[in-house]
Amino acid sequence: NTLSDHKEVTPEVLNAAILDADNKVFATYSISEAHNINFTKGFVKGQQTKFVDKRLLVYKPIVNNGEMLGTICLRVELSELSTIIKTQNTIALILLIVGVALAFLLALIMQRYISTRLLSLVNFMNHVGTTGNYKNHFVSGGRDEISTLSTVFNNLLDQITESQQRKDEFIGIASHELKTPLTSIKAYLQVLEKREQDDRNKLYVQKALENAKKLENLIYDLLDVSKIQSGQLVLNMTEVDIDALIDETIAAFQIIAKQHKIIRDGVQLNTTITADKQRIEQVLINLLSNATKYSPEAKKVIVSLTKTAKEIIIKVQDFGIGIAKEEQSKVFNRFYRVKEMSGHISGFGLGLYICNDIITRHHGTIRIESETGNTNFFVSLPLMAGKVYEIENKIVSIPGAL
Repeated sequence: NTLSDHKEVTPEVLNAAILDADNKVFATYSISEAHNINFTKGFVKGQQTKFVDKRLLVYKPIVNNGEMLGTICLRVELSELSTIIKTQNTIALILLIVGVALAFLLALIMQRYISTRLLSLVNFMNHVGTTGNYKNHFVSGGRDEISTLSTVFNNLLDQITESQQRKDEFIGIASHELKTPLTSIKAYLQVLEKREQDDRNKLYVQKALENAKKLENLIYDLLDVSKIQSGQLVLNMTEVDIDALIDETIAAFQIIAKQHKIIRDGVQLNTTITADKQRIEQVLINLLSNATKYSPEAKKVIVSLTKTAKEIIIKVQDFGIGIAKEEQSKVFNRFYRVKEMSGHISGFGLGLYICNDIITRHHGTIRIESETGNTNFFVSLPLMAGKVYEIENKIVSIPGAL
């Protein structure tokens, strides 16, 4: 009866038995005839548990005052345990999936947070590299590694800015100091040219004057760069007949452009604009000089003038070696020279930088289109009425163009 009680109390027990001290069956119990089992078969004395047919056999000795009286034997169904294990495995799998999902979501959020800040820093670096403006600082919140990188980068910008300021000061001082003795040298050479009667000696003096003129142009370019950097390049705005300015510039430049024919293309516009005549002439001469310098095998340079509702466009076209597309956006940077040309054509990379600044101060644009055998520079100047300019932090109202 004691063994039979398992049917009500522990239904997972399929069989039970009590063995005597000689391992002979004293009493047995089976939940059904189909589950009968011989506990003595394969039993090893002292064994505690044993798995048979995915069921658990449990042997528990009966001891009284140190004397072994027998053994209680149970065969237990493990289906409930399997169910528990399956349930636990399912829960563990669900927890694993939820954990992976949360980790992925957290990683995605962190990745977006980090990558957004990194991309902002990269874009700022590209902007600094493109514009050459090293005075601005990158602002990054937080105190992580990206903030440390931003701080180091900002310190580097400060060092570059300080170095540029020193360089600009040196350029300005050196240019001013060179200007005075060069003026005296030119004056002496001009007097010597007039007095020299020997043709051979006179040719030497003329060559010296030509080189003095090149040096003078370089000094004036350096002075302009110094003024641009210090914000002291002032425009003298007046009404300018653009056709007359183009024709006069071409005529003046044609005298020194002995290998090229400067051709004026298109019709006369009969239009005046508000501009600094001397500075616009400086831009045109620089573009014509580049056009002839970088097209040594060509025989002509074409200058054309067109007009739209809002602006006039000056186009200078040469038929030279061209400029690679990846370098076209850099030619207006200070001291930049096209790699392919820098080795065998003289220059300091200042002319187009100065031209760009002058045109920008006129609220215009200058751009380039180039391919092998052809380079076009386009200068756009606005047709304006009552335009208000900001020149060197002063607001100046300019009369409207006709």
